[in-house]
Amino acid sequence: MNYREVQILAPETIDTAATKTIDVNIDQPLSRIEIYWQITKADTAGDSVAHNVADLTKIELVDGSDVLFSCSGYEAQALNLYDRRIPTMSHGQHLVTNSEAIVVGIDFGRYLWDELLALNPAMFRNLQLKISYTLTSSDASASAAEMEVVGYVFDEKVISPIGFLMSKEVVNQSNPANDSYKYIDLPTDYPIRKLILRAEEDDYAPWDCIEGFRLDEDNLKRIPLDWATERYYRMMKGVWQRLEETFLVAIPTAGCTQYVTPTDYFMDAHFMPISGGMGNVTCSVATGGKLAFDSDVAGTIQGGIAGYLPHHCFEFPFGKQDVIEDWYDVTKLGSIRARVRGGSVGTGGTHQLVLQQLRR
Repeated sequence: MNYREVQILAPETIDTAATKTIDVNIDQPLSRIEIYWQITKADTAGDSVAHNVADLTKIELVDGSDVLFSCSGYEAQALNLYDRRIPTMSHGQHLVTNSEAIVVGIDFGRYLWDELLALNPAMFRNLQLKISYTLTSSDASASAAEMEVVGYVFDEKVISPIGFLMSKEVVNQSNPANDSYKYIDLPTDYPIRKLILRAEEDDYAPWDCIEGFRLDEDNLKRIPLDWATERYYRMMKGVWQRLEETFLVAIPTAGCTQYVTPTDYFMDAHFMPISGGMGNVTCSVATGGKLAFDSDVAGTIQGGIAGYLPHHCFEFPFGKQDVIEDWYDVTKLGSIRARVRGGSVGTGGTHQLVLQQLRR
């Protein structure tokens, strides 16, 4: 068999917040690692505090002090969605006592079973996967969860990868005030395949938090990109895969709030009651991936949502994403710097930058 899936962590019951350290005892090249995470919904009011992926606060793959991957659950799943060009990685079953599940991946290649880019464990001494999690970041009343980790390895197929994709958060800070700036020096150690800008404040679109983004080389010698983020989002609709996911929601008479993956303000929400006796059901489609449901009679609805900007994230791809030689070779530069311009929300939220780099 050319390929196989290996269980890095068998399904494990989680009942408290912690950091789980898992030895990656695999001697064959890895194409992908995936984390399956599910909580048992418990908030009797039907509310969510945040998207389910918020429970995975940090995911790291390390070899001693050498960090090969480091992202929050939000950042990692957004990177997956942009890379894989798929509609969702969330199972939106927002029902008390039921399981609400997500999948978050670490991709070492341009696609699954990429023979040129994969992680070769033989090149490292002590690979460990560290997953920090809570149970209550998404559901304040949750007390039960389950986690499983699966690896996708090259089995009988012999490959000779030249390197792997290394993804890391390089900054996490408060947003600048409206129309003011913050500057971020970026590393020049490895070529960059893509950059993810996450700009988040609850109940706001990403461009309300960061309204402008620019890169400059060698102290303004060259400016590779300079965008108003809302205009950039509008233009990239012709490039990005549209996000689509379904949901089941139990609505009490007091109404409830749920979170979904797309966060732009043109989300397309549709739904229908599936329990008898429900009267006037409404949904306020707010920006920032936040849905507010209301009904004059308690009941359950099913529906769908579609939109862009997963988890408040913009993707800035460099070159043809399948052509390694086409990526942004910053190793030839003296310096590269990012500039973010604050939006109307001001300092109410935070922003992060994630780099996906080619490490040979």
